[in-house]
Amino acid sequence: MLTSVGVLDALIVAATQGRVSRALPTDARGAVACSLRAAGAPVRGSLPAVRAPARTAPQVGDGARPMAGGREPASSALPTAVLPLFDIGANLLDPMFGGVYNGKQAHEPDLDRVLGRAAAAGVRDLVVTAGSLVDSRRALALVRALRGSSPVRLSCTVGVHPTRCTEFEDGNAPTTVAQLLELARDGMADGSVVAIGEIGLDFDRLHFCPRDVQQRHFDAQLELAHQTGLPLFLHNRNTSGVFTAAVRARRSLIRAGGVVHSFDGGLAELHELLELGFSIGINGCSLRTDENLRVAAHVPLDRLMLETDAPWCQVRQTHAGAKHLMTKFGEVKKESWNANACVKSRNEPCHCRQVLEVVAAVRGQPAGEVAAAARANARALFYGEPPGARC
Repeated sequence: MLTSVGVLDALIVAATQGRVSRALPTDARGAVACSLRAAGAPVRGSLPAVRAPARTAPQVGDGARPMAGGREPASSALPTAVLPLFDIGANLLDPMFGGVYNGKQAHEPDLDRVLGRAAAAGVRDLVVTAGSLVDSRRALALVRALRGSSPVRLSCTVGVHPTRCTEFEDGNAPTTVAQLLELARDGMADGSVVAIGEIGLDFDRLHFCPRDVQQRHFDAQLELAHQTGLPLFLHNRNTSGVFTAAVRARRSLIRAGGVVHSFDGGLAELHELLELGFSIGINGCSLRTDENLRVAAHVPLDRLMLETDAPWCQVRQTHAGAKHLMTKFGEVKKESWNANACVKSRNEPCHCRQVLEVVAAVRGQPAGEVAAAARANARALFYGEPPGARC
């Protein structure tokens, strides 16, 4: 059985040998039925459609059912058509997608199934986020290995996460920065690398990396944005204004804007980030409390982006946002894994649909309008398309 690194290596080898080359249909259900023949693994049956609870939620591809009590769905309800979505951040290199949890193999690698479910739920574009130099190399290799066969358009970031900035230490900083720059330019040449990230500051987890080390190497990576002209994919946790001050002091280095992902701050911080010109990424961690929901409702539609941060940051039943969920996905415990269900407590890109449902509900706007705006915003930032372009 392959580990997460093994499945990535097998994907790359398969792609370079032409074994991951079967053309996939353009429609989501066709993509599900044909899933990727990655790593030479047998495909047993087709990938699942999205399930919906009886009487309360629309099934993907089916007509919307009445709400409980016979009421019609609210104005933010999803239409019968699958809405195209852009998941701006997913950690597809995480061992969980190789079937590994806490260092132990629980089931076979299933990234092909994960991407198929994402396509079935409407995800058309996805940015694979990297958190180290090694991850950046692997993310670029994965994107290239799956080009032409993935049912979702994949691109990636290049950068070092704030909690992993110790890899710059011991005299390695100049070499690491130079390698990141070379990698970014290589990936930009074919459109695979679309942002510098995930970079920023995280003062919640200083046990992983001291504050001064984070700040020093955040500054160095902002230089990468200046040298490449790429936008930023930013991380900001509990920094009490230090993050915004650092960005403001180096604003001239940021040539192409950026997005602060997984935003869970208050209104004052939101306004600061908007004033700095950033977009705001919303995922399940952004929708935990009633205050989070109020803040999400205040993000301007032309600055809003949707994400999962899979396999983390799912909208959980204990979250305030859960009351607005309309779509449910079949799931099983990892020990009972099967190809036709999500793994319980492992977030997947398909759950971007649920983030949309919550955001549309708290804003009181049609889900189609929110989905279209968020995707157009992301395509403008990462692909350089004109804002509002049809896609």
